[in-house]
Amino acid sequence: MTGAGGLADKPTVSIGFCKPTLRGIARTHPELSWHAERMLSRAFNLRYSDEPDFLIYGDAGSGEHLLYPARTVRIFVTGENVAPNWDEADYALTHQRVYSERHWRIPLHRHWYDTTCSVPIRDFDIVRSRVDRFCNFIFSNPRALDRIVFFDLLSGYKHIDSPGKVRNNMPGPVPDKYELVNRSKFTIAFENESEPGYATEKIIQPLLAGSIPIYWGDPTIEQDFNPDAFVNVHRFGSFEAAVEEVIRIDQDDALWEKYVTAPIFRNDKIPVELSDEAIIGFFDRLFEKRRSHVSPLKKTVQRSRHILSNSAAFERAVQIRRGAERRIRSLLTRGSS
Repeated sequence: MTGAGGLADKPTVSIGFCKPTLRGIARTHPELSWHAERMLSRAFNLRYSDEPDFLIYGDAGSGEHLLYPARTVRIFVTGENVAPNWDEADYALTHQRVYSERHWRIPLHRHWYDTTCSVPIRDFDIVRSRVDRFCNFIFSNPRALDRIVFFDLLSGYKHIDSPGKVRNNMPGPVPDKYELVNRSKFTIAFENESEPGYATEKIIQPLLAGSIPIYWGDPTIEQDFNPDAFVNVHRFGSFEAAVEEVIRIDQDDALWEKYVTAPIFRNDKIPVELSDEAIIGFFDRLFEKRRSHVSPLKKTVQRSRHILSNSAAFERAVQIRRGAERRIRSLLTRGSS
C-alpha cells in the first residue's frame, strides 16, 4: 500500500481524532502536531472526517469515542501507563512491549523523537560551552515520592535548580524549560512510576540537548537507549550508589565527555520496532485490511448506553446526527440542480 511513488499514488485514508480523549495531540496542522500524525501525513493521504473510517482516541475524556458510527475502526493511543480496553479498541498503540496484528509499541518518548528533524547534540565542545548549571529538577506532581527522595539525596552534594511546584527553590515556571535543560550538566529524569516499557519524554529531552539524564522508571529502558549515554538508576543497588556515580561524572570531565558524546541509541540507530518504517508498516496493514475486532453490534450497544448515561454525550450525538442530515440535504440539493 505504501510502495514506491508519491503521496498522490497512495489511497486516501478517512481518519478522525477524538480530541476530548487525547492529551494535547491532533489540535493543529499535522506538520505542527503529534509526531505519529506528522509521520502518517508523510506516508498516507489523510482525509480528516467527523465520521471517519478510522478513529484515533486516547485515555482522557469521558467516552466520547463511543459516539462514532459502529463501522468506524477504533485505534487507542496513549503515552500514559494505561492498558487498552479491548472491549472498545480494535487496535492499540501503548508502551507495552507487544507487537501483534492489533497492538504496536509506541512509548511516549517516541512521540518526541522525529527521525526527519530531531538532531541530538552530541558535540562536547558545544555542550560544555553552554552548561553553567549542575542539574535540574522540573516536576509538579508531589505524589511521585521516589524522585523527591533522590532530589534530596543529590541536593546534599550540590544545588539543583528546581523551578517546578515540587521542591521549588527558584522563580517558576521557567519561561523555557528546554533552555534550563540545555544549560544543565544533568537532568533528573524520573517517571511518575516504574513499569516495563513505560518511558516518556523525560529521558529523550535531555538526551537530545546533551544533558545527561539521571533516569528511573522503565527497568527495561536499555532496550531503547544506549546505556553509555545516561545514568540508569536501575543499575544501582540504591539511590545513594546512583548519587555517587553522578558525583564521579561531575568531578571527571573526561567521563562527562564520554557520556555526552555517546550515541543516544545503541549502534547510533533507533530500535527497529520503533522505526518509522515499522510503525508505518503497522498502520499500512491496519488501513489495508479495514478490519474491526470489536463487532458493530457491540459498538452500537456501547454507543447507546453511553448516550443514555451521559447528557453531554446525548448532545454530541444529536450534533453528529444533524451534521449528517445537513450533508445529505446538501448532496440532494446539488444532485437536483
